[in-house]
Order: sequence, then structure tokens, then C-alpha cells
Amino acid sequence: MSFLKKSESLEVISSVSFMAFLFLMTIFTGAGKVSNLFHLSISSMMMFWFIQRKNFSYPGSYPWKSIGVVTIFLIYYSVTNLWTSYPINIVSTLKHTVYLLFFVYMFDYCIKRYGSLKVYSFIFSGCFIVLILTFILVDKNTILTNRLENGFFGAPKNVIDLGGYFALGILSALIIARESGRHWIYLPASLLFIGLILTQSRGPLLSLLVSLFVLLAKYKHVHLRHVFYILISIAAISLFFYFTDYGSEFYERIISSYAQSFIRFGIWHHAISEAFVHPYFGWGFDKQLTFVNSIGQHVITTHSIYVSAFLKGGVVGVLFMFSLIMAGLYQAYKKYHQGMGLEASIYLFSLMFFVTQGMFVIGGPGETWVLFWLPLAIVFSSRKA
Repeated sequence: MSFLKKSESLEVISSVSFMAFLFLMTIFTGAGKVSNLFHLSISSMMMFWFIQRKNFSYPGSYPWKSIGVVTIFLIYYSVTNLWTSYPINIVSTLKHTVYLLFFVYMFDYCIKRYGSLKVYSFIFSGCFIVLILTFILVDKNTILTNRLENGFFGAPKNVIDLGGYFALGILSALIIARESGRHWIYLPASLLFIGLILTQSRGPLLSLLVSLFVLLAKYKHVHLRHVFYILISIAAISLFFYFTDYGSEFYERIISSYAQSFIRFGIWHHAISEAFVHPYFGWGFDKQLTFVNSIGQHVITTHSIYVSAFLKGGVVGVLFMFSLIMAGLYQAYKKYHQGMGLEASIYLFSLMFFVTQGMFVIGGPGETWVLFWLPLAIVFSSRKA
């Protein structure tokens, strides 16, 4: 009996440490001490599985075929290390493969154990704390003239990723409102939207708006109380623009995006040209760009994980990436028609966000875990409405 209790304690330790990791990962991005919580979670769960190996059974409702697609994608890109300058890196990439698969699995485990409300409350709280700490620590003299960056040390270093965190917090807030009926959460969600605007990041903003538009298209009838809370949120955002005169600054940023978009097109053109040198299996996992663009910037990233998939893994890698995306879209489609459109919207947001951002998605705990793998874990979750 005591042996059984010890094994159950391992299960509790694993789930609690994972929830703590999920919360703190959004606040202290990439911090080693936070990652220790994840290591505690995976080691505890593996010991639990070993002890319970005779009684362990796989949950039948989990999308194991889709997980198989993800596994093949991860293993293939790990193998591409073999035709790089440092083939020994395959060990590290395979380790991250195990970590990512465990991350996706444990999210579903915690949803079942603690419920959607608690899990999404942790995600929302982490994103909102990042917003508040950024507002507190950022230079107040430039908050309305420069992009909202260089504030809180634990926040993502890239301001576009920071905008992605705020967008994820907004979508998590909407899920909390749906699950609990706590519509007051629209107000802190409005602050997150203001933070998103202050980052002056077009990609996260456009991705959020499109993902919400697709969701709204599903509903033909809207409750008056929802309209009321939405109007309050719009009023709060409008007051911010009115009293700060920030609207003209943001408008100029949007107008300038037309010219800046050509810079990114130039990066993609160069990356694709490089990829065609090794079109079938790519340059390998550690390939980065090294060139100076048209305005004199030294570029090392593709600014699109999809372009990077071609550069690193060739046509074969693109096919595996496409298979992973389609597996996620299939699960998102099921969520959409099971009354969990917001979960599907989070995944759609992620796919759009990475069209113009990032270098790749395989690595240690960091921004891609929050903005790519977490949305994938959300739609893979076997929880039904």
C-alpha cells in the first residue's frame, strides 16, 4: 500500500511541477531554473510509468496517429544534423524531441486532471504578469514613441514574440470567460490588447484578428451580455487612444509596414535561393542565414519557420512540416465543431504568426514552446466540450 502511495505521489509531483513550469515559462522565458521544473516533471512521470508499467494503459481518446506525425517530423529534423558540420548535435536535438513530445502529452494530462479553467488561468496569468512587469519596468519616456520592448528582463527579447504572448493571453482570457462566466476578465484582456498595440507588431495583431474573425463566423447569435462586455473593452481601448494620442503613431507604423514588407521578401528570396542548392534534404538542422540585406542589416534568421523548414530539411522536410500542420488543422477542425472554437483559434493564430516570424521550432524551452507547441498541444488535447 505504501509503495502504491509513493507511485501516486510521483504522479502528483509530475503534474504539479508541469503546471508550475507552464505558468513560469511565460514569465521567465528560457530561464534555466524554470526548466528544472520541467525536468522534475518528466523524471517523476517516467518513474511513475516504470512503477505502474503492468497497469499502465494508453488513453484511447488521444490522437496517437497525429502524435506519430509529430514524432516523424521531429526525428527527421534531428537526423538532418548528420549532414551538418556538427553531426554530434543529433543527441541534443533528439533530447529536445523527447521533451517536446512529453510537453504535448503532459498538457493533455493536466487538462484532464485539473480542468481547462485552471490550466488556462495559469497561461493567462503568466502572460498578464509579463504585461504588468513590462509596463512597470519599461522606460516611460519612450513607451508611446518606441516599441514596447527592453522592459521586463524575463520577457521575450524579440518584441514580436512579446506581442504573440499578449495575443495568447487574450485568447486564454476568452476561454476563461467561456468556462467560468467571469466576464470581468475582458478588462485585463483589453490591457493585453493595448500592450499588443504598443509592441507595434503587425504579425501578432493581424493573426489575432483573423483567428477571432474565423471564430465569430461560426456564431449567428450573440448574447447581449457578450456585446456589453465587448463594448466596455472597446471603450477602454478607445479611451487609451484618445488620451494618449497614440493613434497617429500606430497609424504611421501600419503605413510604413508596406515598405518594410519588402525587406522580409528579400530575406525569403535569399533563403529560398540558398535552399535550392540542396533542395531534397536541405542543409541540415543548424543552417542559418549569413548575409547583409538591402538596408545593411546582418541577417541570420529566415523570419518564417516555413521557409526555414525548406532551408534546413529540403522538400522532404517541407512535406513533414506540412503533415504536422495538417494533423493540427484536423484536430482544430474537430475542436471547432465540438464547441471549442477558441482552442481552434489559438492554433490558427499560431500558424499565421509564424508565417513572418521565427527561425525554427525545435529547441529547449523558450518562445516557440509557448507560441507553437502549446497551441499544438491545445488542439491535440482529448478533452471535449
